[in-house]
Amino acid sequence: MPGRFICDRCGDTIPPHAHYVVKIQVYADPSLPAVTTDDLEETDYDARVSDLLKEMEHLSEEELENAVHWQREFKVCRPCQLRLLRDPLGAGPPPSSPP
Repeated sequence: MPGRFICDRCGDTIPPHAHYVVKIQVYADPSLPAVTTDDLEETDYDARVSDLLKEMEHLSEEELENAVHWQREFKVCRPCQLRLLRDPLGAGPPPSSPP
């Protein structure tokens, strides 16, 4: 018999077969920016690559990977599943509009 889970959000014990799986994936926008011929001719790519490498020197391997792609899987109880459906980013209710 499968064991019980602990909710990754609230810490409550979840009975067998009563949990929900939440998968979160965050990744860099894969679309390329618009580039003109002038942009190509005017950009100093050696300087840009050098600057980028200097920025990356102080980052760990994990930080560099997370800047491009991060994914995790969580198990949550029913009350937390409902809260996530209502407010997936945890930002709270939107500000009310003036009448």
